[in-house]
This record gives sequence, C-alpha cells and structure tokens, in this order.
Amino acid sequence: MAEPVAVVPRTRDLDDLLEALRQTVAELGLEAYLVGGFVRDRLRGLDLAEVKDIDLLVVGADGTEVLRRLAKQFRWAPPQQFERFGTAQVRGDGFVVEVVQARAERYDPASRRPEVRPGTLDEDIWRRDFTVNALCQTLEGLLLDRTGRGLDDLREGVLRTPLEPRETFGEDPLRMYRAARFAAQLGFALAPGLLEAMRGEAHRADILGSKRVLSVERVGEELRRLLVSPHPRKGMEVLRDSGLLGVSIPELQAMVGVEQSGYHRYDVFDHTTHALDASPPDLLTRLGVLFHDVGKPPCHAIAEDGRHTFHDHPAVGAAMVAAILERLRFSGDEIRDTAALVRLHLRPIQYRAEDFSDSAVRRLIRDAGPLRARLLDVARADTIASAFPDVAALDELEERMARLDKGETLSRRHPPLDGHTLMALAGRPPGPWVGRAQRALEEAVIDGAIEPGDAEGARRWLESHRELLHSD
Repeated sequence: MAEPVAVVPRTRDLDDLLEALRQTVAELGLEAYLVGGFVRDRLRGLDLAEVKDIDLLVVGADGTEVLRRLAKQFRWAPPQQFERFGTAQVRGDGFVVEVVQARAERYDPASRRPEVRPGTLDEDIWRRDFTVNALCQTLEGLLLDRTGRGLDDLREGVLRTPLEPRETFGEDPLRMYRAARFAAQLGFALAPGLLEAMRGEAHRADILGSKRVLSVERVGEELRRLLVSPHPRKGMEVLRDSGLLGVSIPELQAMVGVEQSGYHRYDVFDHTTHALDASPPDLLTRLGVLFHDVGKPPCHAIAEDGRHTFHDHPAVGAAMVAAILERLRFSGDEIRDTAALVRLHLRPIQYRAEDFSDSAVRRLIRDAGPLRARLLDVARADTIASAFPDVAALDELEERMARLDKGETLSRRHPPLDGHTLMALAGRPPGPWVGRAQRALEEAVIDGAIEPGDAEGARRWLESHRELLHSD
C-alpha cells in the first residue's frame, strides 16, 4: 500500500468549501473521505474550473446531514436525495457536492441491481470500477491509495480494475461502457487482460434483447459523454475491440473492415473514428460525424473497375440514424438534427467554386438551416480523415454562404410572403395553390430573382407570374 501523500488545495473558493466540509464532518463525528473523479482529476492537474464535482464517502452513516449544514452555511438550496442510488446532492456556486454511504454490494447475475449493506472504507473502495477512481483523500489532505495501484496507474495512464476484471464487470456490466468512456475522457490505455475480460462479459452488456440487464438510458449517457471527450477515437476503439459495439450499435460494428477507394485511406469505421478526433467537442456535431457513413455498409458495391461504391448512402444513413438514436432514447430534436447532418454531409464536400452557382449555394444554405456551422464542421472532419485533407474549399464555401445569406434570412426557410398575403393578392380561399406559390417564391429567392426577405420584390415578381395565384 502506498504511503499517504499530502494534497495542497489551490484556490480560496475551493478551500472554503473543503474547510466547511471538514468542520461539519468533525462536528458530526463522522468518518468521511473525498473520493472518485474529484481526487483523480486534481491529481492530474486539471484546471479547477473543470473539477467542480465533489464526491464525499461517509462510513457508517448516510451523510445527508453534512449536506444540510453545508447548504445552510453557504445559502444554497436544500439537498436532493436519490434513494434509488443511495446518494444525496447539493449544488451552489458552480459546485456539486454528492454524498454516499460506504457500502458493500453483492450482485444478482440476472440483474444490475445489487444487494447493498453498509460497508467499511475498504469494502467500498475495492468494489469501485477502476483503481484511478478508487483513490481517496481525507479532509485533512492526506491521499490514500487503498488498492496499492491507483497512483501508479494514474501516473502511467492505465485503466485497471481493483478486483479481477471479470468479477468487476460481471457485477456491473455498465463498467465496461465506462471503460470506453474513460479511455476517451482521460486518454488512458486498458490494463492487460481488461479487453479479454470485456469480450467475455459483453453478452451481459447487450441492450438490444428483451432480457437486458442494463438500462438503455445509462448506456446512451455513457455514449454522450464519450463523444464529447478529448479522445473519442480511443473510446470507440474500445467499444469495437471489446464486442460492446456489436451488442449496442451493431450498425456501427458493420462498418468495420468495409474498404473504400481513392478518396479514403481507412476502412469506413477507422475513417469515422479519425474524423471524430478531428471534430469539435459538440455533441450534435460528433453525432453527425459518428453516423455520417453508417449507410455505407448496406449500400456497398464494387464497380466493374474495382472501385468501392456507396450510392445513396447519405439518405440510407439518415433513415438508419433516426432508428438508432430513437432506440438509444435520444431526444426528438437530437434525432432530427443528426439525421439532417447525415443526409446533407456530402454536399459541402462536393463543393467546387467553378461548378457551384449562387443558386446551388443558396439551396444548401436553405437546406442546412440552423445546422449550417455544424454541417461544415462535419464536412471538415470528414475531409481531414480522408486521403486529401485540404479544407480550403470548405473555408471558401463558408465565406460564400455568409456573403449570399444576407441577414441569415435564407437559413430561416420563410417565404417572403405568407399565406394570408397571397390569398389577399389572389382574392381566393386557401388551398394547395398557396403552398405551390410559396415554394415558387422560395425558389425565386434562391435563384436570385428576389432578395431574401424582400416582400415588395416578391409582389413585383408575382406580377409577371400571375398563374401562380390563379392556377389550380
């Protein structure tokens, strides 16, 4: 077991909070420790603006009274209790303080819900997911490495389970998805034997069958956190190599080994993971990147000249991603926007200034709408991960779009005249003709015949297209 190491607090605000916790715990006569990501990330030297979640482990009591007194002292809202998880939480001044009672657990193999009883510090620590998350610190500032491996693993950048990995993963299969997420978040490698253990337990992480042990929502949350992490490719490779991808998102697993020609230097899956690393850490953008080529495997064909072709894969992929994200319990807005990014992702890449008229650029502005910046980011990532990573054409396209979309009116998709105005001009009741007339006006804006948002210009244009007002 490693010797205790002093940890020196680094900011007055955090010092005030830790001192208040220390005094409150002492007044209540409790045995309590700082644990988990707060300890790990402070030791990694993260900016304290990123280390605001504090986990407090209390031995022999639930610790809720600590949070009540803390909230009263700092004038925060009263603590919330989460009985299902045996935790309580209080928030204020940008901090989140969560308390949990030390516990020992025994899992039913057919369930993820453990049989829980109060435990000792060591019982709690040894049942945690990884040694780097099992480090704990006294409120007086001493660091304790009860597994004897946590500090070394933190220095070496290794994810290792405190117990035998199959025992750790067998008890709680979600820990395997957390391994992928921490690989993406921390950039750490898996310890020897971990990947093999995950392959052996992957069947218990299946979220596709009717007898699943894991909550789809919890797996979806791990995917979200993985995607916005600094190293998403590492996380996706863990999902692939462990077999977890096949029991959660087999449509992505199907991309592994699918060869591509000419423009690409990786198979479809590896291209996608490199593109993820090249994209900004925005969830919608990275969802678009993750699934932009998901339609390629079902569209794969080999032409007579030996080229690999994927005709219609954007449209096929958009339909697939809608079903996948619905299955993973993403919101309706997230599903709609990701499907749109997938459907449109090739159009910016196909841009050549000499071949694209202003009308074609305006149509792209209209179709992308408020997703325009994200669509360009998806296209840049796609390009950077190809055999020809020059994004100069995309930069030019972005400038041209900004120049043509005066006041961003094109991207709002509103025709220059509403239905009531058209009916008044025509002296007719509503009918299908109104929609046809509005679509014609939109096309006239895109073709440059009407300035965006110019109602008077639209009226003048209609004078020479009276058939739109009177034709059935």
